[in-house]
Amino acid sequence: MVSAELVGNVITGLRKSKGMSQEVLSGLAGLDRTHYSKIERGLRSPTIDTLFKIAHALDMAPHEVVTAIERALAEKLAVV
Repeated sequence: MVSAELVGNVITGLRKSKGMSQEVLSGLAGLDRTHYSKIERGLRSPTIDTLFKIAHALDMAPHEVVTAIERALAEKLAVV
């Protein structure tokens, strides 16, 4: 099972790799900054619609974000 925390960590890493602040990314994605912050902190799981908005704000295809999440999950399972 994919945890909200894992998804948040991946999204945080992608955002930081693009040199964006939470405020900028949430604005580009059309999301409330506090809601977006909760996603990054693993307090909320993004809906598929929200995940698409975040991907587009990152200038990435949604499948690239999902692939990054899958990679992080595989790494986590390999450690356990």
